[in-house]
Amino acid sequence: MSSDIHIQRIPNVRHMKINDCRFTRSSDGKVTLLTPTGDSHGAVRIVRAFPFTAADGPVAVVDSNGHEIIWIKDPDSLSLTHRQFIQSQLEQEEFLPRIHSIESVSRGTPRQWHVATDRGQNTFEQASSDGVVWHPDGSVSITDCDGICYLIPAVQKLDRRSRRLLERYS
Repeated sequence: MSSDIHIQRIPNVRHMKINDCRFTRSSDGKVTLLTPTGDSHGAVRIVRAFPFTAADGPVAVVDSNGHEIIWIKDPDSLSLTHRQFIQSQLEQEEFLPRIHSIESVSRGTPRQWHVATDRGQNTFEQASSDGVVWHPDGSVSITDCDGICYLIPAVQKLDRRSRRLLERYS
């Protein structure tokens, strides 16, 4: 697979190899993209293109205004150094707790969810009546009133009680 990328903001350059670019991280955590042509893009972020439906799929490098600088179609085609850097940045950027089990859900409105996640036990208030979204890949996301999205990667892997609570209150 080719690791060619399209860089939108660099004049007269249409394609280059991502593996020829460099990322640096300053002591305050800000990331800079350095291209082979010598261009420097400061305060960039690396984000997943489709965090729910293709979590291991394409990623984008965006500037401080959220404008895409680079689209990386297949992160697995990158050098090990680039893959590790991108993965570490994604882990720092993302706050997407994964629900392992549902302990309880209140009957009232708004609903209070008591869950066990990969980050420990948590209680949150569901954002709205349509705050639970079933995705075609069998995952479910639940958004709380603070805008935090909780992910259930595979409903079929939940224990029976958790599945029943999810189906009843979503």
